[in-house]
Order: sequence, then structure tokens, then C-alpha cells
Amino acid sequence: MWYALGLAFIFLIILFVSLQIAFTIVLPRKRSLADTEKLEKSKDSTLFDFYDKYLSKTKYIKSRFGYQLKLYYFLKEESKKFVVIAHGHTYTHHGCIKYARMMFDEGYSVILFDQRYHGDSGGKNSTLGHYEKFDLYDIITDVFNEFGSDIYLGTYGESMGSATVLLEQELDLRVKFVISDCGFSDLRRLITEKIKKNHLPKFFIFFVDIFVKIITGVHLKEVSPIAAVKNAKIPILLIHGLEDKFIGFQHSVDMYDNNNDKSTIMLAENNSTHANSYFADKEKYEQIVKRFLEENTNDKI
Repeated sequence: MWYALGLAFIFLIILFVSLQIAFTIVLPRKRSLADTEKLEKSKDSTLFDFYDKYLSKTKYIKSRFGYQLKLYYFLKEESKKFVVIAHGHTYTHHGCIKYARMMFDEGYSVILFDQRYHGDSGGKNSTLGHYEKFDLYDIITDVFNEFGSDIYLGTYGESMGSATVLLEQELDLRVKFVISDCGFSDLRRLITEKIKKNHLPKFFIFFVDIFVKIITGVHLKEVSPIAAVKNAKIPILLIHGLEDKFIGFQHSVDMYDNNNDKSTIMLAENNSTHANSYFADKEKYEQIVKRFLEENTNDKI
């Protein structure tokens, strides 16, 4: 009897820990807009000079899943070039102002947005790219409806936002290029790595996946950017910091190897940690992006 009770107690602990891991994935403690503004200003005090000067308008559109998505527009007069940029997990659109400023300087009108469950957007949970890819598709549709069918549009994503844009491009022939910064190749792989790093047995992934499925309706294996890029027909730039301990740079290397005829890769140096390659290796970063755009987009616009 005591043996059976002991096993039951251990099983309950496994379930509890697995549920907590699932919560950190799909129901994480997220940062407010005020928090992310403060954090981004601490990295570069000039970011919000650009933001305040060039923010043209904001608006909400309704997701096909029923919640509102908040969009932020930085419009370049008379430009037919557009880029939609997606931010990372637990963050807000403020994390992408650095990319918006760079792309704006390259002649692009920029649309930022708060992903579902983040910032001023709705949504009951985060799926790190699964439902988010459909949100992005609908945002792109709205951009084409507003600015015309003749615009030239690419997407750009950081971390979770990378998964969103890489998954979305598989569905959307309107997207002409993708830039991915510090993205994961496969969500199940990433969570398995984190379970191992925390010295937990690998079988925890089975229970975590069950809880994620119960909460969101999505299995971890369904969020697999590496599968989405395998047959990509558009140019993809993969950027990753060599010192990224949150999502290892091998994730981007593996995606590059899975699509090396259409992709370009940059591994940032200078102690480039997660989502920090732009600031850590800024000169090289901007050079690589500029060259990628020149080689893959300028002759098509």
C-alpha cells in the first residue's frame, strides 16, 4: 500500500512540474508595455526618438480567432516596400523598434504588432507561432487591402516572432523575404533541451506536451519552423548570436542546412546573447541585412 502511495505521489509531482513547464510556455508571465519601453530605452535611449517621430498611426484588427490585434505603423511616404515585424515571447512590439528603425532607413514602411496574449492584443494564451502565423497572415491581408496589391512585402521576426514569420511564409506566397533573428528550429526540441538543462528526465516532455495540448489545442511538434523552411522558395536571412544560451545558435544553423539554397546565415559575435545580436554586433548586423536586401530584393521592386 505504501509503495503504491509513494508511486502515486511521485506521479503527482511529475504532473505538477510538467504543468508548471507548460504554463511557462503558453501562459507565461509577460511584460507590460511600460516595462518593455523602459527596458528598450535602457538599451538605446534614441529608440523612442524614432518611435515618437515616425509612428504614423495605430489600429486594431480582429483575429480570425475572435480577439483584437494591435498594429503600429511607421509609414515611408511613396514607398511600395513594406515589412511586418513580430516580437518575442513575453515581450511587446517595443522589442522590434531597433529593427523598425533600420528597415525604415532602408526605405521600408514598417508595421509592428503585439502578438496574441502580449501587449495590447488579446488572446487567452501563446502558442509560439502556431495560431500566431494565422494572425500574421491576416495582418498581411489587411496591409495589402489598405496599401494596394502592388506593394512588395517581407517579414521579420525575433525569437518567438521568428517562428511566427517562418511558419507563416509557408502559407503565404505574397511574402517575398524573411529575416529571422534568434529563432528556434522546433518547439519540441527546444523544450526538451530546457528539460535536460534543468536535470529532469526526458520523459517530462510527454506530459508537458499533453498539458500544452489541453490548454491550447496544439501539440509542440506542430510548431516546427525547420519543417516550414525546408521547401521555402523565398530568400531567408537567419541571424543568431554565438553566445545565445536561451536558444542555441545551432537551431539557426540547422535551419540553414535544411534550406541552404535559399537562405543566408549570420552568426553574431561580441558576446551576442539572446535577442541582443543587433546591439552587440551592430555594424556587422546592419551590413549583413543591407547586403541581403540588396542581393535579394532591390531588383524585384
